[in-house]
Amino acid sequence: MTPQELLKRYAAGKTNFKGFSLNGIDLTAADLIGANLQLADLEGAILTFAFLTRANLQQANLAKAQLSGANLNQANLSKANLSDANLHGVSLQGADLRSAQLMLADLMDANLIEADLRNADLSGANLTGACLRGANLRQEDRKYVANLRGANLHQADLEGANLRGADLAYVDLSGANLANVTFQNADLHGANLSQAYLKEANLSDAKLAGANLAEADLTNASVNRADLSEANLAQATMYDIRLTDAILRQANLQDAVLTRSNLNLVDLSRADLRRAQLQSATLIEAYLGRTDLTGADLTEAILTRAEISSAILMDAILTGTTMPDDSIHA
Repeated sequence: MTPQELLKRYAAGKTNFKGFSLNGIDLTAADLIGANLQLADLEGAILTFAFLTRANLQQANLAKAQLSGANLNQANLSKANLSDANLHGVSLQGADLRSAQLMLADLMDANLIEADLRNADLSGANLTGACLRGANLRQEDRKYVANLRGANLHQADLEGANLRGADLAYVDLSGANLANVTFQNADLHGANLSQAYLKEANLSDAKLAGANLAEADLTNASVNRADLSEANLAQATMYDIRLTDAILRQANLQDAVLTRSNLNLVDLSRADLRRAQLQSATLIEAYLGRTDLTGADLTEAILTRAEISSAILMDAILTGTTMPDDSIHA
């Protein structure tokens, strides 16, 4: 079917193109709002700046399709194949992308606000500058688990997104807006979160071993029971952070700000906290075996029952600090 024939049918009110073979078709800037393209073969199709609002593209084949600048708001793309597609600047606000295949897709500057991406495969996708505010990527009983392993989300806006249980290993989230994002039980090991904005984010039970959080802002974040072993948190801002029972073995926390933080039961063995700011922090029953606290400020911190016998406290400030035996340091 030629583009002219298809558009003529659509203009006549015939919007059902279910299962049609349309690979390579050029529909640049075409108006196909509400069209039924379920199971259609659109591999390599040119849909640049096309209007596909509320279109049904369920299980459609859009591999290597050109969709840059297209409007797919509220479209149904569940189980669609969009692998290696060009979606630069596409608008997918409120779209259904459950179980969609988006491997290696270019989603640079895409609008994915409130999109449903549960079980979508975004491995290797480029999401640089994309907006995913309120997007749903959560895990539900292991049935729906978003895969973003190795994806590029540099400076992306994911504020308020639900990424519970998502696979984000080795993802580039540097400089991203991750305020109020739910990362509970997510796999972020080896991820790059340097300079990311994580204020009030939920990272409880997340896997962050070897992650880079240098200069990140984790103010008032919840990171309870998370694994941050060997993570880089140098110069990170962590006012009022909750790290109860977290693992920070051999983590780099040089010059980190942990004022008023909750570090109860945390494992900081062999961690580097040189010059860290720990004023009024609570470290009840924390384990600081061979922890380097050289030059750290522990003014009025609480170390009740903490293990610090092998910690390095050279030049540390302990004014008003509650020591492991509950004595107050002068």
